[in-house]
Amino acid sequence: MEQTTKDNSKWGQAAKEGLILASVTVVISTLTFLTENSFLSGLLWLVKLVGSIWLLRIFINHYSEEHLDESPFGYGVVVCVLSAIVCAVWSFVEYQFLFPDAVAKAFDQALESLSQMGGMMPDGFEDVMLKMEDNYAQINCITTFFWCSLLGLLFSAIIARPGSRKNNVFTDEEMKQNNDDEFNF
Repeated sequence: MEQTTKDNSKWGQAAKEGLILASVTVVISTLTFLTENSFLSGLLWLVKLVGSIWLLRIFINHYSEEHLDESPFGYGVVVCVLSAIVCAVWSFVEYQFLFPDAVAKAFDQALESLSQMGGMMPDGFEDVMLKMEDNYAQINCITTFFWCSLLGLLFSAIIARPGSRKNNVFTDEEMKQNNDDEFNF
């Protein structure tokens, strides 16, 4: 019974920390939509990336200190996947309901720049672009989930590696025997 409670509290803690991690992306992505300045948007993206990595590091280190016998990598991945779900749903809401004109504007600019290239555009390409525009919220939702999960996997592996507690390949008995053998001349 105690193991089930421990697992439930672990998942509850991971869900809470996943929501906190996702809130960084949600707030900054919404601010990015509200700004027209590309330099400011890039700066906000950089702040989001660094802030997310910093928060993930705090969550993994805190978990690692409390659970010495468990892998902090697995916990980091769970937090990131739960966060990726929230970020993916939010990106769908942004593109489908809050800022649908941003998609149309971006695709219009892309088609205009491609048409300025002359006859380089293949036949039917504009139709494909228009179909992508119609389904962009769904496409972005799926790609956001995979992208955030992949980055979470990568950064969890990087962050959890130095914090690993199981670096010793020898058992306690072998270590004791080795220490006893050193002092027996």
